[in-house]
Amino acid sequence: MATTTYRRIEAVSKAIGILEFLATQKGPVTGSDIAKAVSLPVATVMSQIITLQDHNFVRNAGAGFELGMGAAMIWARKKALLEGERHRIDNDIQKLGEVQ
Repeated sequence: MATTTYRRIEAVSKAIGILEFLATQKGPVTGSDIAKAVSLPVATVMSQIITLQDHNFVRNAGAGFELGMGAAMIWARKKALLEGERHRIDNDIQKLGEVQ
């Protein structure tokens, strides 16, 4: 079997860094505040912010930005899938208990 080496995508790492920073903030922060916190140029941060806004991961809040609902929506979908799976497993376990 051939081994493939994949490389990390720096832009994705930068976006995650921005999201992690925003997740720790109690209120909106400016693009320059984000840039300082994640050690990136403001222009890079703003390009990331615009893209993250397009996908609802960041939202404009007055003169700053804050975490959007994109991540929460993904988690809600995952949670629903897991709950559906748990319901199916619980039913299977109950049926096995009835077989005794």
